[in-house]
Amino acid sequence: MSGVSNIFDTNFEFVMNLHPYLHWERGLYAMKTILLGLTAVLLTFLGFHLAADSQGEGQFLEMHRVSDAPATVSMRQNDFALCGQPFYDDVYALTVEIFAEGAENVNLEYYQEQVFALVRSSEKFGDDAEAFVVHIKDIPGQLLEIIREDPQVLASCANFSVALVGPP
Repeated sequence: MSGVSNIFDTNFEFVMNLHPYLHWERGLYAMKTILLGLTAVLLTFLGFHLAADSQGEGQFLEMHRVSDAPATVSMRQNDFALCGQPFYDDVYALTVEIFAEGAENVNLEYYQEQVFALVRSSEKFGDDAEAFVVHIKDIPGQLLEIIREDPQVLASCANFSVALVGPP
């Protein structure tokens, strides 16, 4: 009978090791330890963060102060007055001359040729003149439509500048 007892004891111990709920106390202890450690790390981080915020609160408020400046931004690379620059003054004078008989009498092809000739002859663009002509290829037609809708565009170089590139 002692042989049967040994087999029973061995099998019982084996079954006990396989049963998942018999070791729950060890798992619960490990989980509590991990959660306690994570809580300590979180509280330490929070403490350092709050301390840093209280020292830098003035800087934070200064950085995030609402400005009275307008929130608009120009999409152009730089905003500069076109009037007063020789090339743009010449474009304005050319346009005023061509539109002198009224926008309805302007031949678009002739206007384009004149604007493109001015670009090609300008020292402002040098070797890049043809690239600029390609860049502005639609602008004479757009200006023709704008001036037909509002002849006051030609009343001043400033008005013309706004029609040409938009408001600064």
